[in-house]
Amino acid sequence: MTAARGTRVRPPRTPGGARAPKARTAPARTAAPPRAPKANVRKASAPQAQARRRNAWRRGLIGTAVVVLVGGGACGLAWGFGQAKAHGLLQVKHITFEGQARIPENELLARLGLPKGIDLPDVDLGAVAGAVLSHPWIERATVRRDYPDSLRILVWERTPVAVVVKGDGPGLMVDAEGVILGPPDPDAGDLPRLTGIEARRPAAGERVDGARVRLGAQVADAWGAPGALVDVADPADPLLLADGLRVRLGAAGGYAWRLARLAALKDEIAALAGKHGAEVDLRYDDRVIARPL
Repeated sequence: MTAARGTRVRPPRTPGGARAPKARTAPARTAAPPRAPKANVRKASAPQAQARRRNAWRRGLIGTAVVVLVGGGACGLAWGFGQAKAHGLLQVKHITFEGQARIPENELLARLGLPKGIDLPDVDLGAVAGAVLSHPWIERATVRRDYPDSLRILVWERTPVAVVVKGDGPGLMVDAEGVILGPPDPDAGDLPRLTGIEARRPAAGERVDGARVRLGAQVADAWGAPGALVDVADPADPLLLADGLRVRLGAAGGYAWRLARLAALKDEIAALAGKHGAEVDLRYDDRVIARPL
């Protein structure tokens, strides 16, 4: 039987009277793209795979141990320090100094003022360094703990560069910064002597004008004679007083070539000076002026 044009064909009913379900069409499956081949990939052999698993197990074990140690290390360390202090194992028993040449060790020990029986962790290193630096001869100091019971102190001494004199007194040794170090040592005869520098308090550890000290030391070094006397009362016109000469040098700088000219004219100047000495003026670039005193 053929349905007429324009009529609606209904789906057949089931024996119970219900209409038969519509047929569902399955979606079309698309083909998966082909996988790119892996280059230079080789499957690990059984021994290699076993070695990899063993190494991974070791790394995990080490990491676990580190976590345990870090977590309990602080408590263990604190407990160990407490036990060591309770039994007197950390008390300072040895103090050593290194680097000093002129200063007796007992002078530095006397300045520390550490309480008897103090434990090494309780020592204030900054305070110890400050006590050592209070000595006029010490320029720098470093303090270290050497466990379990030692304190190590490294020092750098100042170097005397001149002797500041006033009148007929022996004078005072000073370093390049102008720090007064005390009366001259027996071996200080080669140091230049400087005048024209005033000290407010002529005591070890006090300071004078360091710029004038360096200026006088520079002139004396250019002259070359040990124990030369330099007047630096006027920094713009230092005077060299040596061998019956009064040498005017002018503004700072250029002393080496000026004194070289003086040495070249030594015989002529000595003849002019006679027994009473001479004043030589080297302040000018184009001439040397000499006159008897």
